[in-house]
Order: sequence, then structure tokens, then C-alpha cells
Amino acid sequence: MKDQINPTRKRLNLGLNAIGTVDTILSWDKLEMCFGASFKFSTETRFEITKELAVQQSRIQKLVSEKTSTKMYTFQESSRKLAKDIENLIETNDKRSLSFIADIVKRETGNEIRAFYGALKSIAGTENDFGFVRPNDLYRDIIRKIVKILLKERISLSLHVQSNLNKFMTELDRQMPETIFPKSNANYIEEGRIRILKDYLRGHLRPNN
Repeated sequence: MKDQINPTRKRLNLGLNAIGTVDTILSWDKLEMCFGASFKFSTETRFEITKELAVQQSRIQKLVSEKTSTKMYTFQESSRKLAKDIENLIETNDKRSLSFIADIVKRETGNEIRAFYGALKSIAGTENDFGFVRPNDLYRDIIRKIVKILLKERISLSLHVQSNLNKFMTELDRQMPETIFPKSNANYIEEGRIRILKDYLRGHLRPNN
């Protein structure tokens, strides 16, 4: 009866089929083992985690299907990189190179290089004006939401390679690839993932670090 009156489930627009599909994929025994042999999640925590994973799958699929979003994201990344290159050039005070680039920018666009640099930064920093999110935003959001759910269980969480949180997130990603962490070809995936966790959770778990 509790499930029928739970307000969280009433607000859910994803549908129980999607949640059920995720639930059949997850091995809760392996996930719970990350926190100790006798640890068990509450029914509500299991549902909340499953729901968030289902929502994340939907968001990722939507992002992949929206070609315009992908193109815009790629353009933003190119603008961000070019702005960073110009910033480095300005900081190094390489007058010869800076003058060469500035002359080209002035001739082709009619703008000074600092104005061009400002425009690039503005493009790179624009979010959601075109109805899209950046892929990294998805992974950041799902990690933060899952940690928020875990904290309700009063689990002691910390951030290091052998921490129970890192083991849990890695196991989730193993069971549902590219849902918690983006695809990576790095040689040292564990180290890369703990860096992602630290970046996304900086401030959330500070007392335990």
C-alpha cells in the first residue's frame, strides 16, 4: 500500500516500465556488498536509485537523438578551446604571435582580438539557450542525485580510490555502462573516475575528505 500513496511515484512521468527494465538489470547484492557484507538498502532507496538511473537513460538517449544539440555542443567545445588558446597567448605576452593573430582577426572580422576572445567565451559559456545540455552535465547530475539518496541511508561516504562510494559508483557503471561515467579509453580508468567524483562532489562530501 505504501507504494500506491508515495508522492514521488505519483509525480513520476517516466513510467514504471522503464523503472522495471532498469531494476531487472541491477544486481542489488553486488551493489550492497560495496558497503559491507551485511548492508541492505531500504525498499525506498532502491526505488529512488532505480528511478534516477531510468531518468538518466532517458536523458542520454534524448541527447544522442538530438543532432542539433550535439553539433551545438561541439561548436561550444571548439569555441572554449580557441578562447583558451587566445588567453594563453595573451598571458605569455608573445607580442609577435599576438600581433599576427590580432591583425588577421581585425582584417577578417573587423573586431579587436579581445572582443573576439570575449565573443568566444560567451558562446562557450552559454547553457540551455538552445534547449540542450552538455553531456558532462548529465553525469554530474546523476552522481550528485545518487549521492544525495545514499546520504539518506546515513552511509559514511568518502572520496578515495578504495572508498565504498567509489566501489559503488564503479559497480553501477559496470552494470549500466556509460550511465554514471562517460565512455573512456584512459589506461587508468579507476583514477579517472575518482577524479570525476571529486570534481562533481566537491563541497558535498567535504567533511569526510
